[in-house]
Amino acid sequence: MADQDEWSTNANEAVNISFVQAGQTSPITLSTFHPRFTYPIFGEEEYIFGYQGLKVNISFAAHNLLPNVSISYDKQFKAVDDTQALDIEKTLREWMPEVSFQHPSAFESQIQGDTSAKDWRPPGELIESYTSRSRKFEIWAAELTDPVVQQLIDHIQILVSFFIEGGTPIPLDDQDWSLARWRVFFV
Repeated sequence: MADQDEWSTNANEAVNISFVQAGQTSPITLSTFHPRFTYPIFGEEEYIFGYQGLKVNISFAAHNLLPNVSISYDKQFKAVDDTQALDIEKTLREWMPEVSFQHPSAFESQIQGDTSAKDWRPPGELIESYTSRSRKFEIWAAELTDPVVQQLIDHIQILVSFFIEGGTPIPLDDQDWSLARWRVFFV
């Protein structure tokens, strides 16, 4: 049996979260950071078995929060009996919308080609605007019944599990849970 430490990767270190926007010729990264928690997705130990040199990159378009997952590694553990590498994509598919799994080059093309990104505004109505430390801020409000709001929430709520202890994503398709009672605010 292979040495488990040799094939185990700290999930908090392997996962990189980035926000990107269109650049001159290719998307530019505005910020990259690691999650605080990965246990809701990868288990209490927060380790991923079966890889060496593992990188799980989760990128979000800065304007509309379109997500994309890219997984790379140097080596993958060859299955021995019932012991095999974790299927990372399958695991993440339980937590992220389907659109997250398009090929990274398609994601980059979509970011570069989105002409609405420069003038993008949150859905709903502008409630308030103010300036603080020479920066302008706006507060927008919209109903959760709005499909555009639902799409934004669906795109970004993976971060709930990564950063809020015990946090879980909002069920946007549960018929017993009324979306009409919720108002979403964007800053």
